[in-house]
Amino acid sequence: MIRISLFLFAVTVLFSSCEKFFSQVVEIDPPEYEKSLVFHQTISDQDSTIRLILSRNFGILEQVQNEPKWYVSGATIEWWQNGQKILTLMPVSADSGYIYVGTFPAKAQPGQEYEIRVSHPDYNTVRAVQKMPIPIAALSEVTIDRDAGVDSGGSLQSELEVSFKDEAGLDNYYEILLSGRFSYLQYLGMDAQGNFLYDTVYYENNVYFDGTFDPNIERGVGESVLLTDRFFDGETYKFKGRFYAYGGGLTDSIPYNFIIRSVTPEYYYWSKSYYLKSQTDDNPFAEPVSVYNNLENGLGIFGLFSERKFLIQ
Repeated sequence: MIRISLFLFAVTVLFSSCEKFFSQVVEIDPPEYEKSLVFHQTISDQDSTIRLILSRNFGILEQVQNEPKWYVSGATIEWWQNGQKILTLMPVSADSGYIYVGTFPAKAQPGQEYEIRVSHPDYNTVRAVQKMPIPIAALSEVTIDRDAGVDSGGSLQSELEVSFKDEAGLDNYYEILLSGRFSYLQYLGMDAQGNFLYDTVYYENNVYFDGTFDPNIERGVGESVLLTDRFFDGETYKFKGRFYAYGGGLTDSIPYNFIIRSVTPEYYYWSKSYYLKSQTDDNPFAEPVSVYNNLENGLGIFGLFSERKFLIQ
């Protein structure tokens, strides 16, 4: 009996100590950081306007309750071509002074050098330089087999196929996207006669390529496929990508938009790293991924790409 009492006393003391341990407050000095401007800006050779949202960073342990504190107004944002300033962006409105817009004098041209400069009295001046990539010239017809078979689980798949010629002697980077115009019936209620009312709602959504099994392929932002010509420099590359058929096999008749891009290396590495980070954000055991940044004195991305679009009915 005495032994049992001593045991219960020891357990009580142990849990009492644990409670104090787990409720202990540890003071941590927040790590130092450099206050910087932040933006993500990508420009196509087809764009005639630019719209830039400017924000700032905060320390990892800082709690920012007021969302507008993230955004930065009062900046000067300039667009340069081959060392000459050709455009100054302006705030879209007094209430949205952190959104800066402008209209290009001309669309960005392949092979030309473009620079973006962002200055503000409270921050270091941010700049980044990119050269617009040469668009893909030799491109085969883009085809979609709407009844390409089934996956291992029996789900119907479609398959896209396209070939293009890579320019030899250059480090080329590419991006491929496919989006479908999907629809669904939205219930609106009943009319005076008791008839059910519906409306067809259309929406655009990128498809996820599955079963490509190609060592050249990397995943990018927005379900995109990224490629480098490391293993097919100067050759014709054939891309085949399977995706799940909408409506099932031969009944799939929705239109698709196919986009193929020549992108800058910086755009490629940013898109790749952004995708990898999105795959590890909710996994506390995954190795942390840093998103690629190419802004001098800032945080974010400035990337250029030339693109070709095709509608597939």
